[in-house]
Amino acid sequence: MKFALIGCGLIARSHADALGRIEGSELIAVCDNREEVADGLAQEYGCKSYVDAEKMLDDAKPDAVIICVPTFIHETYAAMCAKRKIHVLCEKPLERHPDTCKKLINEVKDAGIIFMTAQVVRFWAGYVDIKRMFDAGELGDIYMMHFRRVSSRAGQYGQWLFNPELGGGAWGDMLVHDIDYLRYLAGPFDKVYSNAVKDETGCYNNVMANIIFKSGIHAVAETSFTQQTGYPFSFSVNIVGSKATLEYSYHAGATIADRSGSECKMKIWRKDIGLEESFVEEYDAYESQLRYYINCLEEKKQPEIITLEQSYDVICMIEAIKESADKGEIITL
Repeated sequence: MKFALIGCGLIARSHADALGRIEGSELIAVCDNREEVADGLAQEYGCKSYVDAEKMLDDAKPDAVIICVPTFIHETYAAMCAKRKIHVLCEKPLERHPDTCKKLINEVKDAGIIFMTAQVVRFWAGYVDIKRMFDAGELGDIYMMHFRRVSSRAGQYGQWLFNPELGGGAWGDMLVHDIDYLRYLAGPFDKVYSNAVKDETGCYNNVMANIIFKSGIHAVAETSFTQQTGYPFSFSVNIVGSKATLEYSYHAGATIADRSGSECKMKIWRKDIGLEESFVEEYDAYESQLRYYINCLEEKKQPEIITLEQSYDVICMIEAIKESADKGEIITL
């Protein structure tokens, strides 16, 4: 299975490393409009480099492309691949606005390519266990869920991310992980009220979204890009149910790319039993995600863990969070 990468920024390396560990897959080309960046990554992984994506697609003829460019141009490159019937794994979020998401969805469906949004948290150690317990009813009726994802504004992040229109900051980059996972657990929103603060970038880089789902479950999703220098990239989950209370936490380096020496813990307090320390077997979620996607390619089927419709829902839910912050009102979807 021959892969190419479009975009050689921070997250591209996680995908390239994962591909190198999957037998039968090969990274044959990378592309970035910064020639020195593309050349550097290509030399490291032993493949060809390009600065023009269309030329790369036509010359290298990959089976599939991993899109790692900024969010607001996902549709541009997805359409480029769809035109050539090249399958796509696209970094999250799907796109910047619901209307552009619809355009992207129509283009890839018309082309008949196998497309998946890389919402890696659905494959992450611990989160996979939480989903299993949730679906099996081990936690009982859910009273409240609190998801938290925070980091400092590490220098590796591109400046487009802190443009309110192009990236949106924490709510457009970090919060989308937990909103996607909450959509995975509890379905679409009914109502949301967002308590959010902008910083000097003009972005909502501190957000607490109070959510009621159509399923009746209540949750809070918290994110921040303004932790001070040296604060580790961290996320946590707290779920309170009628049968159990669950706590999960993870700490990495300054960014999610720095996962060496990470700490991952899960505790469960079961009704009438008490504390149960749960061992979380850590693995590379990017590799797990790619293995699943490659299996979809081999079986010629669209992904079921992450569907285009769910990815579209997530963008609508994120937009509702921003609208609530802008207006200071409860938003009903």
